[in-house]
Amino acid sequence: MTSPFIQQIADNRVCQVLTCLPEKFVVDFANGIDVAQEHIRTAGERTFFRRLKEGLTGEGAARQNAINASLAQGVEASLRWLTELTTSLASTNYAITRVNDRVSSLVSDTARLAHYSADTREQLLTLADHVHQKLNHLEEKLHRVDQVQRAQLHLEQIFSWWSAGRYASFSPAGRCYVALEELRWGAFGDVIRQGETGQVNQLLDILRHKALTQMAQESGGSATVRLNTLDWLGGQGREQADNEWHDAINWLGDWCSEEQHPVIWSTTQAAEHLPVRMPRLCSAERLSESMVDEIFQKGAA
Repeated sequence: MTSPFIQQIADNRVCQVLTCLPEKFVVDFANGIDVAQEHIRTAGERTFFRRLKEGLTGEGAARQNAINASLAQGVEASLRWLTELTTSLASTNYAITRVNDRVSSLVSDTARLAHYSADTREQLLTLADHVHQKLNHLEEKLHRVDQVQRAQLHLEQIFSWWSAGRYASFSPAGRCYVALEELRWGAFGDVIRQGETGQVNQLLDILRHKALTQMAQESGGSATVRLNTLDWLGGQGREQADNEWHDAINWLGDWCSEEQHPVIWSTTQAAEHLPVRMPRLCSAERLSESMVDEIFQKGAA
């Protein structure tokens, strides 16, 4: 039976459009557990992530209640939640691999800390075994199916969604960005991270072409005509747009930096001024190629 929280995620309109958001939520939730400091890290949480998490912890209705009554209980409760999240929400190899890395780190941390109870240690080891088994299952599944074929099918699916208007709630640049994030978190991203160099380069070339074609359509059919960058980003009035969509893309792009990823940063992070390295006039070609490079070749992983 689906828990109310999992159903809440499933019913969220933004999560229904961006399938990578539940995956990112599980990863960020796992990374927020800090057994060494005996707490759940909350500083710096993005608005959209915090809103989703409040549905899990009940903080929205009763601030700072059970989860803060005991720090140890907070960690134990979070481990229980993480077990449910990895079972119900996390389905991609990318997400499970990152959760597995975090859980392995937590196991190492508790091994060095004398004050954790045997029950908590056992709970963590059980979670580690569960995540490891799920990762093995996904890897076996990947080996049974042609990874490149899965990546190509994923690529076609995402761009058919884009052309059909699935991402229409975002700015023109935002539509390209969220499409690339969907690819990064799924089967396409698996091949980019693990595939042979020749296969990777071929897939990225196809991606650049498809992104350019779609972005050109967004601008009226021209790939090389430069437009005001603010038009690509949604103009000056982004603050008046629907906050939930803006909060979601802001959280999704929390990995980027103004210096290393100026196009992604300008697209996802609310700021009064554009980065120095962000052109004030951009063509569909410049934007799409820069986004592909920033996401798949400059450290988004």
